[in-house]
Parts: sequence; C-alpha cells; structure tokens
Amino acid sequence: MTPLYHLLDPLWRHFPFPAGHTFDASAFEDATVLRMARTYRGREILPVYCYVVGETLVDTGISSVADEVVTAARRAKVGRVVLTHHHEDHSGNAARLASFGAEVLATDSGVRLVAGELPRRFYQHVLWGEADPVKARVVPDVVPLGRFDAHVVPASGHSVDQLALHVPERGWLLSGDAFVAEKIKVFRGDEDFHESCLTLERFLTLDFDALLCAHRPRFTGGKEAIRAKLAWLRELEGRVKESRAKGRSVRRIVRELGIEPSSSFYTITFGDVTTANLVRSILDGPKRRVEVVRALSTAS
Repeated sequence: MTPLYHLLDPLWRHFPFPAGHTFDASAFEDATVLRMARTYRGREILPVYCYVVGETLVDTGISSVADEVVTAARRAKVGRVVLTHHHEDHSGNAARLASFGAEVLATDSGVRLVAGELPRRFYQHVLWGEADPVKARVVPDVVPLGRFDAHVVPASGHSVDQLALHVPERGWLLSGDAFVAEKIKVFRGDEDFHESCLTLERFLTLDFDALLCAHRPRFTGGKEAIRAKLAWLRELEGRVKESRAKGRSVRRIVRELGIEPSSSFYTITFGDVTTANLVRSILDGPKRRVEVVRALSTAS
C-alpha cells in the first residue's frame, strides 16, 4: 500500500509556504560555521549548522537559503562536499553546489539515497523544503579538511546512511544528527534506538572536545554531552523495558515516562516524530520508510 504522503508530496513541493529565513557565518578555530533556519512570523524553526574547513563543506543546509550557502562556499573555494546523511536539511543545496563543480561525497547508502527524488512528509516541507537529486561518490575512509585529516566514523541510528567525521588533530567530532540534544524526547518513525546507542558508544572511544552537531553544537564539553545523552537513553531503555514487563501498552509507557511534547508537535508531524516512536524503537526496532527501502534495493 502506498503511503499517503507519497501521493501528497507532489502537491506540497509546489505549495507556497510563507517561510522566511535567517543566515549567519562565524568562525570557530579553523572552521567557518554556517548557521541557518527557516522562519515563520519571524520565529526560527530548528536552526541548521554546516561547517566549512579549507575547501571542504560538511553538509549543505536547507534549500531556501541556497544563495547564501553558495556564496559562502564559493568565497571559500569549496571543491568538496561531505554529506553526513541524506535528509533534506543536510543535502538541500548539494545539487546546486555540484552544478558549480563541487564533488559530493556520502556513504554507499547515502549515494543511493541522494540520487533520486524521495517523497517527503508535510512537516519536512514546512521545516526544510526540497533537496534536488545529486550524483555523489562514496566517501573514502579519510577526507581532507583543510590542513587536517578527517576520519569517517559510521554513525547510523538517526538514519541508515549517517556518518560522522573525527578530526583528532583538532579534537573535533562533526556528528551530523547523532547528537541533537542530551535529553532527546522523540524519535522519527525510522530511527533505530539500538544503532543510535552503538554510535554514541563508538564516539566515546574517540578523542574530541568540540562536538560540531548539525543542530546544537557544543564547542566545548562535547564528549561529556555525548556521555550524557547515552546515559539518558539507557535510563529510558530501562524504564521502558520495566514497564513492558508489567504488561504496559506503548501509550501507557509514554504517559509514565512523562516526557511527551505538546500535541501540536504530534499534529504537525502526523505522528512521525513522537515519544511513542522512541518507545517502539526500544521495544521492537525502527519502522523502515518505504522510499528508503526501495532506494537501497536499487543497484547503485
């Protein structure tokens, strides 16, 4: 059965969402930090961060801020783009930058996921907009970041194709969406709790202090932030499994956790980003997206 959002996606692509945007570029050590967000009635909706180091841009941001991102990239003479994963707030300007000659790199699964038009849900159009298909190459194990070497670290969980970049010489970890917050309260329907915890455990074996997250960077104390998030998730896991052992339903477990966001959050995402999904992922694993399964089953 075709999901409803697959049928509605063509309509949403052409709907004139009344969004504005903000953009700012600032320096952090050897990196230029690009911060951007869509706005509604002047209010920012979940800022997105991308990072320029030398001629490499890590993630490309949202397509409604394309002019500013491209201008910053061309000023820095960016010739290489590394996508931490395929989501539209990370790959939104990759096709535009590729049209100016930039090489686009992603994981093997990421290459296949950015190659085509993936149907998106309503809230994805509201928050971030489109991401045109782009031809990418598989990222090598080590990528130049200016005068430093960045080591590719597998980082699945938030998405099947996610990677992180570790720069030991600078004590940096560019983590995509593997962090986001210490006390995460919601999951997308396809997020994998088990893989997310394994990724955080992998991060804790690395030497870094700056956590260059795509939404909430921690320029100092980054490793402790990762440790705090892992502890939070393990605490939730224990509480969820204890409740399930008592025969509790997912709905009741969510009430017992007492961390569910407002109902408006559930409404705008049509149930795709919820505390219930976090509970289900702990108990049963993630629910795969049809479009992702199809793209990954297609030969690259």
